[in-house]
Amino acid sequence: MKKRILFLISNLETGGVSKSMVSLLNTIDRQKYDVSLWIASPHGVLFSQIPKEVKIFSNQRITALFQGFTGCIYLLKQGCFFLFLGNLFRMFLTKVSKAWAGRLLAWLMPAIGDGEFDLIVDYNGQQQLYYMVNKLKGKRKVTFFHSDYSQWPYYYTADKKYFPKVDAIFTISPHCVEVLKEWFPKQADKIHLMENITSPILVNRLAEESFNNPWREGAVKLVTVGHVTDTKGSHWAIEAAHILKERGIDVHWAFVGAVGDVSRYAKMIEQWNLQDNIALLGITSNPYPYIKSADIFVHPSQFEGKSIALDEAKLLCKPIVVTNFSTVHDQFQDGVNGSVCEMNPVAIANAIEMLIRNENLREKYIGYLKKNRADNTSEIDKIYELID
Repeated sequence: MKKRILFLISNLETGGVSKSMVSLLNTIDRQKYDVSLWIASPHGVLFSQIPKEVKIFSNQRITALFQGFTGCIYLLKQGCFFLFLGNLFRMFLTKVSKAWAGRLLAWLMPAIGDGEFDLIVDYNGQQQLYYMVNKLKGKRKVTFFHSDYSQWPYYYTADKKYFPKVDAIFTISPHCVEVLKEWFPKQADKIHLMENITSPILVNRLAEESFNNPWREGAVKLVTVGHVTDTKGSHWAIEAAHILKERGIDVHWAFVGAVGDVSRYAKMIEQWNLQDNIALLGITSNPYPYIKSADIFVHPSQFEGKSIALDEAKLLCKPIVVTNFSTVHDQFQDGVNGSVCEMNPVAIANAIEMLIRNENLREKYIGYLKKNRADNTSEIDKIYELID
């Protein structure tokens, strides 16, 4: 009999956690394991990339609980008055305590699944962790935290009650491991490293697919992949583009990802007359042709756990400019495999300009990345070890 594994995730939009989940599901040995996916909101541009052998568990009431006031209206129309009132209260409670709101959301979600699993893996944390512990049947249960906990401690009062109830806690970089151990010293023996899986074969295959070239001919082609938000440093990037233009450097910068505040960023672009220098492309299920075709990959984020987009850019051997967030040195050594700069528009512009003007430095990065391509699909063994 195949061992049964259930993964939990909130959605499959283009964020790093979702991309990592899809890579994991495509890597796991589905001939040996019966793999299921519990998904709160069964949609997203990556949903089509789930292998057909993976069984999907979803429930419209759970989806509605994740949809704010729109979901509340749906619950009311369906006659789910208890869930309607509970979710309405939970939404207001979020303003007071995310931890208590997360626990209430987990309590409101109905239990769905298919009997007992050999292993249940909560891939999101927070409310999915509390739901897994309280309502799902599994011989072993593990959870993931995909970021630097010191930058995202909002659920601490709940996590400290639930982390003791799982068999293992995974996070995605050495720095994130150390931070989790500092916050949860009593659980230190349970805290382990499991990197986000990035498959070179999958990335390189998808990078060969056709795409609509967004760049203006003759300009230096820059690309950034990820949500367009201040958290990801998008405001710095737009100002950096302005600085480069003022210096007479012709760049055309493509941003691939959902735009958090379209009117605000459009206003910034218009204010600095950057309509011919910046393209906000929105969401795509396949950003890899854009990365492959670009001259320079820029990642101006304020903080990350361990960025999948950066791992993908490294696999495609792009010269990279990245800001000095807390975990950056888990992936980069400045001047060796990328240019690490400070978190401000001038520093970002300076690093980009240096790469544009210094062909030897670009070739150095490309050569290093070609010689040190990492295939970390063996990280899946850490899941197997929990169940075999």
